Amino acid sequence: MGFFKKLFGGAVAAGGAVAATKVVQKVKENNPDGVGDVNGDGQVDLKDYVEEAKKAAAEVYGETSDKVKEAAPEVKEKVGAFVDDAKVKVTDTYNDISDKVKAAAPDVMDKVSDFVEDAKEKVKAAAPDVMDKVSDFVEDAKDKVGDFVDSVKEKAGSVIDGDEVDDVIDDVEEAVDDAAEAVKEAVEE
Repeated sequence: MGFFKKLFGGAVAAGGAVAATKVVQKVKENNPDGVGDVNGDGQVDLKDYVEEAKKAAAEVYGETSDKVKEAAPEVKEKVGAFVDDAKVKVTDTYNDISDKVKAAAPDVMDKVSDFVEDAKEKVKAAAPDVMDKVSDFVEDAKDKVGDFVDSVKEKAGSVIDGDEVDDVIDDVEEAVDDAAEAVKEAVEE
């Protein structure tokens, strides 16, 4: 907004300067020997100059108004032609872009479909490796749980009944197996 404000402000100032210059020229044209006693008070003073400036401004306004009225139809025609030409160019550009998008749409869909298929194949190809790693992890976990339980048995000695510890080991191993199976099923999907 600041740019246009400055632009139009400058245009108004320039227009005002041109108008003022034309008024001064008209005063000189109307009074080649200088401004006389226009208001009839017997002396040439500022009031006389103001009266002459008013008359000159009215004449300049009238002349300018006539020129604008003469030029208006031509300007209107040129602006209309410019607007019509701009409409055609915008419409043509829109249609060109629209046609290009429509033409490219099937290719884009094919590329998206190919990408999805490639991704599926990569996941399927990676699944055995993931499953091997999950199985290795589960086996390592079982071994570590077993080692831990054996260590607890040794340290606890006779305080803990061996059958109770074996039941706990069985429960832990079952939980680890269930977790491993859930991971396998999730990876396979």
